[in-house]
Amino acid sequence: MTVIVGEREIRLTGRCGVDEAEALLSALSIAPQSRVVLAAEHVHTALWQVLVALRPTVIGGAPDRFSADYILPLIAQKDALP
Repeated sequence: MTVIVGEREIRLTGRCGVDEAEALLSALSIAPQSRVVLAAEHVHTALWQVLVALRPTVIGGAPDRFSADYILPLIAQKDALP
């Protein structure tokens, strides 16, 4: 499993595929104050959609330039509508 749920954080590791999106959504729904640690070499678009919709605190770097330049800034905009 590439979505690892801890007490106060959710860590994305390895190659996060589409099948992990439900686990991420569930973990963030149960503990919305959890921060998400990006330590993955690949993050599927479905997981990015969950992160943009719920906008948790995200630490770590995106695995690719596009995500770093365009998706992470969207997640960081806590006050804007998704």
